[in-house]
Amino acid sequence: MEGEVIKLYIYDTGVSLPRELIRSMYKNQEDFSKIEYNTPTPEEIPQFTLPTVFNLRSTEQTVANTKLNVRIQVAIYEIGTVSIRIIFPLEHATEEMLAELAFSDKIESFSKQLAEKTKARVEAEIRKQIEVKEEQLMEMYNFYFINDTKDQAMKNKSLIAGLLVNEPDASKMDSNYISDVLSKSISYYNDDVFFVGWEGAVLVDLLKSIDYELLMAEIANIQLLKLRIYKQMTSSMLLATSKSVEELDRQGFFTRIFSNKAIAMHTRLSLFSDNLNEMLNRIDNTVFGLGEWYLSRIYALFSSVFRLDELRKTVEQDAAKISARSSIINGKIAEKRNDELELIVILLIVLEVILETAYLVK
Repeated sequence: MEGEVIKLYIYDTGVSLPRELIRSMYKNQEDFSKIEYNTPTPEEIPQFTLPTVFNLRSTEQTVANTKLNVRIQVAIYEIGTVSIRIIFPLEHATEEMLAELAFSDKIESFSKQLAEKTKARVEAEIRKQIEVKEEQLMEMYNFYFINDTKDQAMKNKSLIAGLLVNEPDASKMDSNYISDVLSKSISYYNDDVFFVGWEGAVLVDLLKSIDYELLMAEIANIQLLKLRIYKQMTSSMLLATSKSVEELDRQGFFTRIFSNKAIAMHTRLSLFSDNLNEMLNRIDNTVFGLGEWYLSRIYALFSSVFRLDELRKTVEQDAAKISARSSIINGKIAEKRNDELELIVILLIVLEVILETAYLVK
């Protein structure tokens, strides 16, 4: 068996990264223009859809009593996401080796530690120019390339299904479940097939051109990560503002405390909504600039499996609630200001009356 096993570890820095900064971080940048893409050739993939990819120093790891040369790539996106690719070669590999790479705790621990060390170095480089936010969420995804024909690979359907859902004991899986898992697939030629699952994707092809399928897997996982981050943020903000209007009302009608807190909260909510919409649009642009049927269909598979549209809808619903609360707070600010102006007018009238009365008494 020939091919590659690629473990993706995807992190978010919380900030946008200028391309000039990205390109200055490392040497050995991957040149996409030299990658021959045979299945099929897209008319054009706009530059902004591509990450900047660096090849880092390789390392070694023993798998199934075989020493492998493990490659490390770092793919950095301008939207602030970093994907660390741990690449294991399959050369004359057995199913035992593939299973160990896919499911063993030893390989998982080795890959994760390697990814975390690489992430720390990447963030250290970025922090030289831009402050990086620490995000707790991350995505891990497996990408398998098997250099074979579809007919040959389908002789072991349970193994492929196990790779897609991260099930080491795939032979015990129900046949109907296996069929359902394998239904999330697309073929371009008769001999190739690309399967998409929640835990991993499997590309079977005689042609050794996997870069753009890998890119689609990466982009979909980046979208999933970004939406999870924004879902967490919107949920936290909704919780924090759930009783904000009532709490602000209790600050009192005749103090500036209410207005100051309300203005600060309104500004924060408005800024958050603007940043959210901008980021969602930038994520969309990463995909919809493809203009290429095959890659777009691959992305649609990932979107369906990851339920990206549903997740995005919940984020947008939360954002709409936040925007509504922002409008309420803004209205309260105006209401309080009007009350304060009316009070000032009344006080001025009272003062005028007092002065007039004092003058007449004299």
